[in-house]
Amino acid sequence: MGRYGARWEGVLGSFLEVQLEAPWFLRERAFTAILREVRRLEGIFSRHRESELTLLVRQGGGRPSPEMREVLLLAHHLQEATGGAFHPAPRHGGEALRFLGEAVEVLAPLDLDGLAKGYIADKAAEAALKAGARAALVNLGGDLARRGRGEAVVLVEDPLGPDNAPPAFRLPLAQGGVATSGVRHKGAHLLDPRTGRPASGLQATVLAPSACLADGLAKALFVLGREAFPVLARFQARGVLFTGEGPVTGPEGGKDAQALL
Repeated sequence: MGRYGARWEGVLGSFLEVQLEAPWFLRERAFTAILREVRRLEGIFSRHRESELTLLVRQGGGRPSPEMREVLLLAHHLQEATGGAFHPAPRHGGEALRFLGEAVEVLAPLDLDGLAKGYIADKAAEAALKAGARAALVNLGGDLARRGRGEAVVLVEDPLGPDNAPPAFRLPLAQGGVATSGVRHKGAHLLDPRTGRPASGLQATVLAPSACLADGLAKALFVLGREAFPVLARFQARGVLFTGEGPVTGPEGGKDAQALL
């Protein structure tokens, strides 16, 4: 049994980094399965080239694939659970989609980047295990998904620290996903869909049962601040919110991040 790593640039406009634990003779098979699954799902969720998503938006709806329906249902659920702090069309607000039996009506230009990268990372990790890997950690543009035996340690940087600063804290990740939303690399780019203006947070990191869920909840935590912790609890997730006074954890709340995580 060996441990193997690989990295690709230009995947979904970002990077794909993979760590595998697998028998040596199944290593290439697992890497190939990951890439195949990522490319397949890119054809469903990409906003930057022709995809199922762009077709649904252009047509104003249609009958979604099982993968698209799963993500749209979660997006709708998160929008309701967060009072609109998470939104599948964050620049437009309001009602974005309606489910009509097996079909969906699209009422605004959907932007599923807040879920799709995590979803693709989840499915890529699952594809690696189906191909024979014992464990897989997939990092797709900063959204991490892990499946299999053992656990990994995820290092989370301080949003206000220098580039060479030690990690602000370490997250043990066995099964599930981790996602971070913040201003460190892109500035104040995350909108509060309820107001249409940039949210005022620093950084939010969420550990959840899946990377897809962590992705959406990290954005909600960034926008809502401490008010999001009860929402995280409903989804069996935990989060660390960086504030001007330092990191705050939840849903327990009020504990030191290093002690909790």
